[in-house]
Amino acid sequence: MKKINPRKRPATQADVEKAKKQATNEAVSLAMTIFLTVLKDKNGFSNEELIDTWKNVESLSESITDGYVNIYDLRTVLREEYEIYV
Repeated sequence: MKKINPRKRPATQADVEKAKKQATNEAVSLAMTIFLTVLKDKNGFSNEELIDTWKNVESLSESITDGYVNIYDLRTVLREEYEIYV
């Protein structure tokens, strides 16, 4: 059997999915870093408020993952009730 140079190996669908997941995780991490920094530096959140906010974000994320909440419904509420477009 001929050896394949790993640098020239074609990407599998699993490789593509893994890269997508890593990119998504990095993008979310960067967005949350910006968001939490603004809350702390510009809005004067205390350490407890910041930690509480982070716990609430994690909880809501789990609710979305578990199918209890739809992310698109949340976006609609932000747009229609608060005029925040994300």
